[in-house]
Amino acid sequence: MRPLKRADGIGVCACSPKFAGYGKGMVIRMNSKKANWAFLVTILCYAGMVFAVANFFPLFAESLVFSNLICEIVVVLPMLVFIVASGENIVSFLGIHKMRFTSVLMTGLFTFLSVPSLTVVNLFSQLWVENEVASAMENMNAGQMPFGLLLFSTGLVAPVFEETLCRGAYYHAYAGSGRRIGAMVMSALIFALIHMNFNQASYAFVMGVFAVLLLEVTGSLWSCILYHSLINGSQMMLLYGAFKVNPNVYSEQAGTITPDFLLYAVGAYLVVVAVTLPLSWAVLVWISINEGRQGALSCFLPKKALPGKAEKKDKLVSVPFVLALILCIGMMTGSFFRIVEKIILMIR
Repeated sequence: MRPLKRADGIGVCACSPKFAGYGKGMVIRMNSKKANWAFLVTILCYAGMVFAVANFFPLFAESLVFSNLICEIVVVLPMLVFIVASGENIVSFLGIHKMRFTSVLMTGLFTFLSVPSLTVVNLFSQLWVENEVASAMENMNAGQMPFGLLLFSTGLVAPVFEETLCRGAYYHAYAGSGRRIGAMVMSALIFALIHMNFNQASYAFVMGVFAVLLLEVTGSLWSCILYHSLINGSQMMLLYGAFKVNPNVYSEQAGTITPDFLLYAVGAYLVVVAVTLPLSWAVLVWISINEGRQGALSCFLPKKALPGKAEKKDKLVSVPFVLALILCIGMMTGSFFRIVEKIILMIR
């Protein structure tokens, strides 16, 4: 997604293929159909990895850092193979371009302003499910792990791998269909699903939407990586500090976090969101102007239908995606692994 200046000063949308970093007249070989097949292969590989680690490499499962690294490699590798096999230029296709330093600083401000929106969704999800990150960190005694290693894993490795996959690969593959809003939703949904739990999936989806908007106004995947790193890094520092002081802080406080408390917290944060969300949009507009990508956000705004023959666009959802979605939900609920265990017992 190369930042380009508008030629005529008005009416040029930065979401057109020319402004998406593909190059004028360039054919997008990695399309939505291939992306859906890549997603299905990814989920199958992930399921195989979980089974292999649980049965043959249990020590990896006990390490937060190693298990995270294995998961990241498994979910990214299939898509990269599909991209290479499609003949795409990886750097251009993923949108790895430079961005201005002032835009980098404003990305930090956008991150700060977007956190309350993510917090609202996170709190709301905890009415039904537990805080998966805090629970996992407590179970693995994360407060006693080297902080630098944890920060490297969650604040650098995860953002680079996941943004390369979801905003770089999936979003651009789906956006090639001409359905920008659909591409944003699909890439955000995949980003949510690969976390494999309902708590993280809830706010990961919203985060994925914000990241796509940031990608469009900057034209660079680096902005998404920075955004993701700042969020992960800041949250890791807060959680690590809490577990360092009290290794059992989550389980001790879990009983005091009642549904009423969560609802009050959601209400309080909604007041904050009413202020920060419009400011976040204003920051995005500023960045788009700073990067010479005026009109980048217009692709995500409602438009009046023009008279004449509608342009035929590729479908985003296909059978492989539906199968992958079913597998993801099965793994998130635990039903998939229960079925697999029963099949193995029957075979034995």
